[in-house]
Amino acid sequence: SSSGGRPRGAMPTAAHLLLCAAAAAASAPGSKIIDASGAARASVAIRHSPGKGLGAFTTTPRRLGDVLGVYAGERMKRRARDARFLAVGARTPEDERWLASRHSRGVPVTGDYVLKLEADVFLDAEDPDISNWTRYINHDSNPNVGLFREKGEGGASEAWFIAIRTCRPGEELCFDYGPDYWVGGEQPVDSPDLMWGPEEDGW
Repeated sequence: SSSGGRPRGAMPTAAHLLLCAAAAAASAPGSKIIDASGAARASVAIRHSPGKGLGAFTTTPRRLGDVLGVYAGERMKRRARDARFLAVGARTPEDERWLASRHSRGVPVTGDYVLKLEADVFLDAEDPDISNWTRYINHDSNPNVGLFREKGEGGASEAWFIAIRTCRPGEELCFDYGPDYWVGGEQPVDSPDLMWGPEEDGW
């Protein structure tokens, strides 16, 4: 779970966050907004984004380095990710129970919200019961948001969205998902302009 605070220290230059996929935010206008209260506390409005469904819009000015929010979701290992979303490998009874729970609650199983935190750690924000407003951050090849990987309580990795330039009130918060998202790959993303990881932690 999130520590609820700001990542420690200044943003380092090394980029070690590995991206499999970020939230697609493909919800249709009029859909129930997930974590609307959390978005409001973060000074973010969730509303229609032309051509993208729902998007996250800042309601207050942002400066370079401002922390926006942590990407929340369900953690899983690579084996579970592969079996549940890609139908690769044998599914275990636990996988079948997981899928049955998703289907019974009407939660899709697209894999569009899966973020790769480490080589064998993935974070899926598709389930509305355990995700937050950051799932609405859409893609843009000219982004104003980057990701910072940080260790939270208990030493678990977390991914924080951070402003990488100044943003005006009413501006949509967008992140560059990277080419591998669109082709379904998972090659490491190494972009110092968008992602950072604490060098002192050896990441």
